[in-house]
Amino acid sequence: MKKIISFIIAVIMVFSLVSCTESGVVEETTTEIITEADSQVVSDLPADTLPEKFAPISDITDASSVKELIKGWATNDGDCMSNRNVMNILLIGEDDVDGSSRSDATILISIDRKSKKITLTSILRDSYTYMNIKGQDRYDKTNHAYAWGGAEKLVEVISANYKIKIDHYAIIDFESFVAAVDEIGGVHVNITQAEADYMNKTSGVNTYKSGTNVKLNGEEALYFARIRKLDGEPERTERQRRLIKAYMSEISKLSMEEAQNALLSIMPYVSTDCDDLELIALAADAMNENWIDFEIESRIAPDTANRKSFNGYQTYTGNLDVWIVDYVKAAQDLQNSIYGCSNITVDSVRNSAIDLANKANY
Repeated sequence: MKKIISFIIAVIMVFSLVSCTESGVVEETTTEIITEADSQVVSDLPADTLPEKFAPISDITDASSVKELIKGWATNDGDCMSNRNVMNILLIGEDDVDGSSRSDATILISIDRKSKKITLTSILRDSYTYMNIKGQDRYDKTNHAYAWGGAEKLVEVISANYKIKIDHYAIIDFESFVAAVDEIGGVHVNITQAEADYMNKTSGVNTYKSGTNVKLNGEEALYFARIRKLDGEPERTERQRRLIKAYMSEISKLSMEEAQNALLSIMPYVSTDCDDLELIALAADAMNENWIDFEIESRIAPDTANRKSFNGYQTYTGNLDVWIVDYVKAAQDLQNSIYGCSNITVDSVRNSAIDLANKANY
């Protein structure tokens, strides 16, 4: 029973953490924590190793503009990969402080029952993407899909870009983050000197320390997760995943009563497309398969090789700082990370969206 409760709390904590970012400019960075998978395509694998049979998806090599390429990719009706042993849950952090209701952070949690692995993939919110909103083509940051069409539209856009099936989603806000951490007595996190110095300088309290296993309460953990101007979006998402792992470590030490109290304090903040029966089934699976003990890997999509920052890029809502993404390669990489194979073929001679953006002299 404790295993079930602990895992559910851990998942809810993931929901909480994804809301802990602020809006800001896109910045190139040099450090990331990414787990790379060996690149394989479906046709290269023995038939008995394939998760399912999917029609291959070809690269787009004849596009003349970024818009033409990313729309063609998102709408090419390629088979989105799935696997009966893998569950993908999109975790959405809503920031409604200014009434915009944007998904300021999004993490895909992929639970692989066969390999006993959980992959946390931070989807960069500032990725320039195509979306259809009420019959109108729009090109803008990925997180605008949530503001214009809710969780269902965000799921649709991410699934179309990365060619994976997303089984469920969940939405959470800031309050649950603080409540979740305080309910278990805080978390212990590794904090760098640069992170501690930044928090002391910007908060004015001068109480943050660097080191291993630094204890943070709910408000402190929230402040840590919302660090923005120290570095860039990739580092922010890594801090979120660092906190997720720290939280899961803490809940494994709780008594059943403490775990139940933590769960009850967080549940009112969570909204999801799962109904009660589905949640019960997930809890049963979590207990029977000991999901809480699964290995955890973390990554970013798109990774460094498949994105480039462009400042003042023309979007539907104005000139914004965005990531131009090579979605063909990024989708192949994410499929490989989650499933160990891909149905996407990348041509050796090609013009990616990044190449086309460079040629347009943005």
